[in-house]
Amino acid sequence: MCHIVLLMEYPTLNGGERSTLAFCEHLQTRGFHFSAIAPDGNPLTDALGQHNIRHIPFSFNGGLGQRLPISLIRESLATTLRDTGADALHAISVSTSRIAGPVANELRIPSIGHLRDIIRLSRQAINDINLNSVILAVSKATLTFHRAGGIHPTHSHVLYNGINLNLYRPKRPTGFIHRELDLPPGRKFIGAVGQIALRKGLDTLIHAFKEIASHNEDYHLLIAGQRHSQKNETLQHEISLKTYIHQNGLSGRIHFLGFRDNMHDFYPELSLLTHCAHQEPLGRVLLEAAACGIPIIATAVGGTQEIFPDSSFAVLTQPGDRTELVTEIVRLISTPEQAVHLAERGRKKVAKTFDICIHAEKLAQHYHALF
Repeated sequence: MCHIVLLMEYPTLNGGERSTLAFCEHLQTRGFHFSAIAPDGNPLTDALGQHNIRHIPFSFNGGLGQRLPISLIRESLATTLRDTGADALHAISVSTSRIAGPVANELRIPSIGHLRDIIRLSRQAINDINLNSVILAVSKATLTFHRAGGIHPTHSHVLYNGINLNLYRPKRPTGFIHRELDLPPGRKFIGAVGQIALRKGLDTLIHAFKEIASHNEDYHLLIAGQRHSQKNETLQHEISLKTYIHQNGLSGRIHFLGFRDNMHDFYPELSLLTHCAHQEPLGRVLLEAAACGIPIIATAVGGTQEIFPDSSFAVLTQPGDRTELVTEIVRLISTPEQAVHLAERGRKKVAKTFDICIHAEKLAQHYHALF
């Protein structure tokens, strides 16, 4: 039995955490058991318990909620790791990969750094990440970007996120969103899923939906997700979105649903999923929605083009292009047979390429190679 300790920075359930837990669930039947060094707090704490993963509480912040200096975080991590009996450490994000590299190297614990963001890193951050035994990136686009920045080419690899195709599959809508929002059954939903953050392009979508709403009274926009960043620019972004909605009389047509833990039930309620990100390493929501048989309009950025190589699997638009987005939404909602055909091709592509069984086996091989 191999003991893998996960290093997780936030008590949230975003794409990185959800993908990690999906891998764990599959690998627990393959001779691996997992613990997680992670902050206390839901929804992550509950999810760890549901997956039978031991939670080792850990704080990245000081008494006033301020981020601790990285040197102090590493000291605390080293102390915590010594008591875990870990066979290997798996840091699940860019930030935790940087924290983990020097600690694991000093303790001589084999480690994996997992890169899930396309962001510029300092030379020191690159050097720290390179101290991990293996570096995994969620897409070719992510790996290419970081290799260009200095990530070591010989021990860095692509590992795609995987989807449980038994959980994420086409099924009939139940109407629970209609009941939740007290809307009549005839209303239809365009959806967006993810954090409320500048790079997600929600401003483009909301501005486009204003035009859609004026000509299609049956359609509502659902936004599933919440803001996690406490940066002022992100807070102001959320305020500006909601102000625009209120000022343009869209409060009854655009619904912020917050965090949802039943995404496999949520997607089938949608007529269409939109993903307007300005950058996307590999959008898990795209894999989930496609596996559920939902037609998708997404921006042709980052790893999205590895999920959907062309517009026969999903409609691909340019980021920030509101006119193009409106045109494509209108086209799909006006021609349901095209939407169905698109969804079927997208589902088959994801089922063939992103099955959790395939990528969990690849992660198991990386784990075994560490020992």
